Amino acid sequence: MKEAKRNRPLQVVAAPDSFKGCLTSEEAGEAVRRGVLARDPGAVVKVLPVGDGGEGTARAVMSAKNAGVRRITVPDTHGFPTDAEFGWIAGKAGPVAVFDMAAASGIRFAESHGLDYGKSSTAGVGRMIREALALGAAEIVVGLGGSGTGDGGIGALAALGARFYGKDGALLSDPKTEDLGRAVSADLTPVRELLRGTKLTLLYDSDVPLNGERGAVRMYSRQKGAQKEDIPRLAADMERYAEVCDRAAGESLSRAAGAGAAGGLGYGLSLVGGILTPGAAYVLEIVGLEEAARDADLVVTGEGKTDVQTATGKLPLAVAMAAKRVNPGVKTVCLCAVDESTRELYEQGTDAVFALADRPMTAEESMRRAAELIEKAAYNMTGLL
Repeated sequence: MKEAKRNRPLQVVAAPDSFKGCLTSEEAGEAVRRGVLARDPGAVVKVLPVGDGGEGTARAVMSAKNAGVRRITVPDTHGFPTDAEFGWIAGKAGPVAVFDMAAASGIRFAESHGLDYGKSSTAGVGRMIREALALGAAEIVVGLGGSGTGDGGIGALAALGARFYGKDGALLSDPKTEDLGRAVSADLTPVRELLRGTKLTLLYDSDVPLNGERGAVRMYSRQKGAQKEDIPRLAADMERYAEVCDRAAGESLSRAAGAGAAGGLGYGLSLVGGILTPGAAYVLEIVGLEEAARDADLVVTGEGKTDVQTATGKLPLAVAMAAKRVNPGVKTVCLCAVDESTRELYEQGTDAVFALADRPMTAEESMRRAAELIEKAAYNMTGLL
């Protein structure tokens, strides 16, 4: 078997996640391809654009399925109009719409408006779902990563027709993150009726629940603009909101894995029938990672920062585990800008993690040179094989 491998071209699969702010998954994969072929022109390199529910997931699915593109103007995190796109795929049961919630409510919008956490909303996501329904989608797939909001999905639900009421019985019009603690009752029936007969698949990149120490508020609200001293109040508001919505839904959904994804949007949309699904496994099946890895000598994945969260099932680990399932002898390597990897990552299937910097550099230089650095790392790795 070893002799046979030496007599055939080197087989490499490149399946990196996107490098946020600088490279898409496909661009990072092409950089790997260039590096490998520069060192071994006879190698066979297969690039698989992938995603795990985070920003770029929809693009990976669209690429794998040769999707068409639809565009719509929707409100961003703070109500300003933005052009968002979703993929349109021919499915067996009817058309499938796929988009990243970040297309309408991503962190880049929140940053452009000063990270005003309380005023942020997922209303644009609700508008995108409405558009897909109006076009006749049989299934809607939403990537939940890259959120710039913490509204628990209240904005999306309201945009879809849900009604939330305050203690005085008044309707909360256009509710936002700051309104979560004001809701005392909710009517979700209009949204359930709207979605009847349509499958709503919610791809999460982090399995956090809605509340608790690992919940959406305590884990992620600071990066979206929340102040440290406000965390206890914001967490209490989210807990009250969950009590109201669980009562309206007739079941408790806030503890589900992925409920806290996208600032609680996973929870909000699961209240009306959305199915929380690990994003990495979903995408890797669609792009055919296991089949591609079956005869590979090397599988290269990557992400911007490899740390303790990677070991909880984020895309680089999911790629390594899927490859090892079908080809235990394959070498799996993760490339990253920042390496804070943990022992658990190696124990679960990753053979090596390499930081890309070739000298001390700023984050800005690292992002500017990302493709060059990936290509250089791939060139060097190929020399070992």
